[in-house]
Amino acid sequence: MQLFLREMPKGGDLHNHLSGAIYAESYLQWSATDGGCLVTATMSLVAGPCDPAGGRVPTSSVLADEALYSRAINAMSMRHWDRSLNGHDHFFATFAKFGPAAGRTGDMLAEVMARAGSEHVSYLELMVTLAAATTTRLGRELAWNDQAPDFGAARQSLLTAGLRAAVAAEARQRLDDAEVRQRTLLHCDASHADAGCGVTVRFLTQVGRTNAPAAVFTQILTGFELASQDPRIVGFNLVQPEDNPVAIRDFSLQMRMIQFLQPFYPGVQLTLHAGELTAGLVPPEALRFHIRDSVRIAGAKRIGHGVDLIFEDDVTALLEEMAAKKVLVEIALTSTDRILGVSGGVHPMHTYLKFGVPVALATDDAGVSRSTLTEEFQKAVDEQGLDYLALKRMVRNSIEYSFAEAPTKARLKLAVEKALGEFELHHRS
Repeated sequence: MQLFLREMPKGGDLHNHLSGAIYAESYLQWSATDGGCLVTATMSLVAGPCDPAGGRVPTSSVLADEALYSRAINAMSMRHWDRSLNGHDHFFATFAKFGPAAGRTGDMLAEVMARAGSEHVSYLELMVTLAAATTTRLGRELAWNDQAPDFGAARQSLLTAGLRAAVAAEARQRLDDAEVRQRTLLHCDASHADAGCGVTVRFLTQVGRTNAPAAVFTQILTGFELASQDPRIVGFNLVQPEDNPVAIRDFSLQMRMIQFLQPFYPGVQLTLHAGELTAGLVPPEALRFHIRDSVRIAGAKRIGHGVDLIFEDDVTALLEEMAAKKVLVEIALTSTDRILGVSGGVHPMHTYLKFGVPVALATDDAGVSRSTLTEEFQKAVDEQGLDYLALKRMVRNSIEYSFAEAPTKARLKLAVEKALGEFELHHRS
């Protein structure tokens, strides 16, 4: 079955954090190449100079120490994770360990595209943090009244301060440089080009939902601006743990921020992490409205995870609304299991399908989870009991509900249908 699923055309991966998609082995190798160090107390990568006596070991020496190398990989991912421990905290703690190596955007892009090409994935929407320097500076300088925030005045202040041009220039330069590096690494202009060169990539800029309100507003505005200016950037998403106390406190405020800004950018679509929660993780009240408000207030076209569905108020009406509005749910079975301990029949996948809500499989953070999109398909078969026709619908959904521009989407749909036809013909013969 795994060979069958590996060869199956999979369409797109719509929920994929670029930094979390990279395997720890790559981060360690890049750190060694750059003269970086591993802080052994925290198993975190940092820039040099190193100090072995002080616990800052050259990463190059880590590669030669099998035991330390293995410990580092385990700390930077869910490999050999002990289920009796806290998977949620271990999962989210890994991102702070990647250090300067996570700045190699071109190398990261090449790795993810090459893996996608080898798995017969034709489209990726990658979540990345763009224009961080500009948004951090402007967010700190923004006058903000926590008691009575004035969204209109804040937007005008940021635009007057030059946000529009500054974030576009910073993001454009980073993506341009990354694409040049990626094409070089995958030999995209040579006769022996890697299969990853044929993968279409678009980007979603990330908004850190645990930041202060002024910073979050600045990042949301940046997301709208970038998606309006650079065709490679097709939307944005709120990231970081949804159960974080700041994220819980400010959830409704952040939905209102998005609702206010949307009319200024009517062509921008967004997908939101919502319902990446479960009973006991947060107070019951926090489980009752995150998916619904993401759809109704923020106007999300897609929802990431949607695990706490059954705890939402008037869940039947919500499901009927999502089906009518064709709001797709991006389901990442592996990370949901690792983070929330939700799998098998407890997962709401079949409830979404029963009500006609479109669904697509995704990896979320394949490097951290030590997974692939093929393994997500395998889990859908083994743990959710899906058949080939259900998987094929999800493949089509992953292109139909992508945020790619219309001509690109049309091309990808034709290519996927052709690939599925050839795949089926091959396996019938």
